[in-house]
Amino acid sequence: MKRIFILFGTLALAFASQAQMNLQSNYIGLNVGGGLNTLKYSPADGDWNLKLGFLGELKYMHFFGKHFGLGFGAQFNYTRSGATFDFTEVTDNLVHPDNGLNYESRTVYNDRKERQNVMFLSIPVELYWRAPIGERWFFLLGLGAQFDLPMSGEYTADEGSYELRGYFPATNVEYRNLPSYGFTVYDANESGDVEHLRTWGVSAIIDLGFNYSFSNHWGLYMGLYGGYGFTNLLDEPSTEPMLDAPNGSTAISAYNGVVNSNQIDELHLLNVGAKIGINFGWQCHSSAKRGDDGGAALVHYEAQNDKPVRRDEEELDAVETPAVLEAPATHENGAIDDEDAQAAEEAAAREARCNARRMNNPDMASAMANIDSDIAEAEQAANESGDASAKEAVANAKAIAADAKTAYNNGKYCQAYDLFNDAYGEIANSYANDAHRYAAGKNIPAAIQAADDADLYAEAAHKDGLDCAMAASRNAKINSEIARDADKADRNAAAYNDPNTANRLAQEAIDMANDNGSKPALTDGKDASGKAYRGNLPESYAAAAKSFAESAEACAAKNGSADAAVREAKEQATEAANAARMGNTAAAYRAAFKAREAAHRACGMAATQPADAQKASAQPADRAELQRLLDKINATVHFDFGKTEPQFDEATNVAINALCKAMAADKNVKVLITGHTDNVGSAEGNMTYGKKRAEALKALMVNRGAPAASISTASRGENDPVVDNDTEEHRYQNRRAVVTLR
Repeated sequence: MKRIFILFGTLALAFASQAQMNLQSNYIGLNVGGGLNTLKYSPADGDWNLKLGFLGELKYMHFFGKHFGLGFGAQFNYTRSGATFDFTEVTDNLVHPDNGLNYESRTVYNDRKERQNVMFLSIPVELYWRAPIGERWFFLLGLGAQFDLPMSGEYTADEGSYELRGYFPATNVEYRNLPSYGFTVYDANESGDVEHLRTWGVSAIIDLGFNYSFSNHWGLYMGLYGGYGFTNLLDEPSTEPMLDAPNGSTAISAYNGVVNSNQIDELHLLNVGAKIGINFGWQCHSSAKRGDDGGAALVHYEAQNDKPVRRDEEELDAVETPAVLEAPATHENGAIDDEDAQAAEEAAAREARCNARRMNNPDMASAMANIDSDIAEAEQAANESGDASAKEAVANAKAIAADAKTAYNNGKYCQAYDLFNDAYGEIANSYANDAHRYAAGKNIPAAIQAADDADLYAEAAHKDGLDCAMAASRNAKINSEIARDADKADRNAAAYNDPNTANRLAQEAIDMANDNGSKPALTDGKDASGKAYRGNLPESYAAAAKSFAESAEACAAKNGSADAAVREAKEQATEAANAARMGNTAAAYRAAFKAREAAHRACGMAATQPADAQKASAQPADRAELQRLLDKINATVHFDFGKTEPQFDEATNVAINALCKAMAADKNVKVLITGHTDNVGSAEGNMTYGKKRAEALKALMVNRGAPAASISTASRGENDPVVDNDTEEHRYQNRRAVVTLR
């Protein structure tokens, strides 16, 4: 081990003066290695011996940024192990065929050695972390697991000896050195197949090493690897002895081997060693290579003969830049200058070659087909975040895309290619600005990291070819969504860490318990309230969940069809209790609210009684009270941008429950739910979104007991806004659902 680290250090110093190469986003590695590639087991009567094996692997790695990546591949693993035996193996209750007497066979092993060789096909999957060091070096750490598939195995025992003896209890005599009875010393070589192996196993693995880049496309990898299979590779342990008893025959008995015998009951794969190989790398969405002056060296990709070809800035200047054609100069006598004419012809030829390549480029076709929808998504995201810089980037993308399509339609394919590249760069910029808007002024590590990653993708989108610009814009979008979700999660955290939230939930549990006359539910509801006041929020949520489950059970006693909802409420109460024991406030909060929803469904089902019972108990609903509930619901039920899940507070939740209960009791109460949107997007799309929002609120009310036949839905889309769509807050007010009596 010490020698290996000295070797790595020496190589690092030897090449430290070289210029740092690019960190590629994709690698294919071809590696070979060797070391302690063995099968780990513990013989009952022998000693396990270390053996060396080797491996060869093909691996693919993709890095999502500067540091983190994911990889998988295929590996051939040749393992070797061994054992030494010095003991006596006894098989009793045998009958000797010559004299009919009972006897026991005794096999005395004398320094008997056996080797096992098993080949595996392994499929590793790893998470990688890398860090640049020195100039051309980067350090690589991989952690993960691999699936191990045994292919074939054999054993060989050709060292040492074993002696067969026979002991007859009737005469108290042990017979040896009697070859005619099979009792003698054997030095014969034994071999056979390793059996009783599972078809697959799983190992935990680790890789750490260093990569030296000879160029931007390939480098040398040197590292260490380790792995341990936590799956027992034995399908089922054998009950056979290592050597079958001779049963009085002079023939050598069947030798089973260590793995095929009762000597072991567990077998694990163990790999520790070093490996070396070559990594082939290529760029897609990470930053382009920096020049000596710190500027960016432009890198382009294009399709040529159906294969991607990388061209640097200097080559593009010489071959692909459309030339400005001028009339060749003439002399006073009207003769054309031969040199100028030749230059003009060469420029025209370069432009023709460039356009010929760009015309059939598949990325150009994809950009033409998708640029409008990609810009629309970016615009929608920018409007949602409200970031002025993001909106400006979208406007730039629109203008550039229009010029790109004009150039394409006019046959200027090289110009169109570059313009599409710039348009997707602006789209990536808009998503990066969205991400920074969500992370601004907040200490949310996930949002900050996502915003930084979005910046890297936006930078790469302007430097690489069109295919990678499109990929970079998509990755920037993903990181913008990560930042948005992290910001939303942070705001939700403030909600569930608020004692007032826990107390409101406890009070709702108390009210439900009183409505259903459940004393256990009432006791737990009061317990939840007390714990909320004392600040013990996880325990408060757990007690509230338990109370809801008990209320659900009380409701189910009136109607057996509520059993499914009761089961869910109980399961969520258990989840909340487990989360509370772990101190996980967020999980307890979520489980409690799910228990509440299940209880509402159970009690809503219970309200749906047989017709005779309804006639006896139903009372006409108070229209004034219904209108009060509708006013509360219509003022507070809203939707997040691009979402159909209704959002409302606890007071509105109580109002919805009361409305559903009234509708279940009085089938004459019928309502119309109308969905509304803001003005972002097309009018046709908003009309569809409005309908989906109305249907979502209807589904929620039906789950809480309201008859589906009593609810109609409609959409007004972006029509009938309650306020102007000039700010995000106003647009949020317009994204609503309105419930009216019919």
